[in-house]
Amino acid sequence: MIPHFGVSRYDRGMMRENRSSGRLALVLGLGVVACHAAATPQNWDIRLVCRSSLDPNIPAFRLPQFSSLSSQYVSLDEQGRVAVRVLLAVPGASEGVFVGDADGGSIVVMANQPGEPFWSTDLDFRNGRFVIMDGNLGPGGATVYDTAGDLVQRYNLGAFGVDSSVSIADDGAISYRGVFGADQKAVVVDEFVGGTRVQTVALSTAAPGDDVSFIFSPAMNASRHFVVNTIPNTGPSRRIRGLEPDGGGGYTSWTVAETAGVFSAFVNSTAIAPDGRVAFTGRRTIVSLWQVSRVDAQGAPVVPIADGDDMGIVNGNLANFPPVVNSNGLVAFRVEDDAGSTTLYAGDGADLVRIIGLGDTVTTDLGQLALGFDFGGFDGVQVMNGVVDINDNDQIAFAAFLENGTVGVFIASPANSGCNPADIAEPFGVLDLGDLQAFVAAFTAGDPLADLAEPFGVLDLADVQQFIAAFAGGCP
Repeated sequence: MIPHFGVSRYDRGMMRENRSSGRLALVLGLGVVACHAAATPQNWDIRLVCRSSLDPNIPAFRLPQFSSLSSQYVSLDEQGRVAVRVLLAVPGASEGVFVGDADGGSIVVMANQPGEPFWSTDLDFRNGRFVIMDGNLGPGGATVYDTAGDLVQRYNLGAFGVDSSVSIADDGAISYRGVFGADQKAVVVDEFVGGTRVQTVALSTAAPGDDVSFIFSPAMNASRHFVVNTIPNTGPSRRIRGLEPDGGGGYTSWTVAETAGVFSAFVNSTAIAPDGRVAFTGRRTIVSLWQVSRVDAQGAPVVPIADGDDMGIVNGNLANFPPVVNSNGLVAFRVEDDAGSTTLYAGDGADLVRIIGLGDTVTTDLGQLALGFDFGGFDGVQVMNGVVDINDNDQIAFAAFLENGTVGVFIASPANSGCNPADIAEPFGVLDLGDLQAFVAAFTAGDPLADLAEPFGVLDLADVQQFIAAFAGGCP
């Protein structure tokens, strides 16, 4: 229902099957092959989730009138649903949290009755629950709700106060940068076990063996693995560290990247995927270009995703917002480009795609609207609003300004251009020899384009049979 921008290659869930039984013997000889990583999608469907409006002449979409999404962070779960804080002007509430997707959604909880804490823009949404931290100055607490808006758990100020970067694991434990003592910092996992609150320290400025004098914003994935930028007590000026549960209630640490080598500086915020791979932005020592990078595992090399020499990217602006990464190795980030406004990119180290930016139009509840609102003066025309998020289906959630001054939350999904899973080669809409040759080539190369049937991650006879069935079925 909403556009397509950029470029998309393929997404495991967006594939098609092909094959005529007469070609079966040809493909069977290929045996069983392990899949390589999927490539960066090149065509995208952009769908509106919700839209705020402060203009009495422009209705909001799925939100109360006179609501605002300005500067709010979006969080995307693995089911393709977005959670985002909304500023409200309704009796008895000044803010709420919207949960929904392109097919529907609503405000599920509102706050700021007497005695309730104000929220921060920082929230995290996973496995049917979202956590949002208090927005007061200084350390505070955090609250977990489910998607019905029911309170799951309140975390008041404890031995560690919530200072920044709240996240939630699949099992419901939360994490954050905690503060304690004389402005000491720690990476904290917080949970209730048998009704008793347990705060576990994964890294601390008070522990001499941790060799850290300052901790920036940590990021935790679904299984309680972390990545965090730090200032060490000794050695380089900055060190990005991965933290992994050691199986005994503690954490082990490994170095993702550090200064005094390839990089001379890092953006404070980092990102971690469900499978543990990480993304960060650093300034390269030799050329002083900022570079968005990915590291797939402990000891793995740095994979460059994009830098200030690529596709009109304004180099210094890469330092302003952190990237996000998924288990397919796809990294998304927002940055200013040479059109003079903010733009959304995605890349995997081999391909870099501009998904949306100034001059693009999207389909909304009000029809086709251009992206970008002119604030005038120093700010000029702005497109992107807040941070972005990504899931393992290669969906990317973002908020953007529209030409009418309203702010919309959108989900970009890889577009499927074929008539069925076998239609994998141009011309789309026709099943022919080109589709057969494309499948054989993909199967031989271990490309996920040929990974059509369970078990995913392995190319075998089931994929061949699935292709044959789809090819024989023809285009509708």
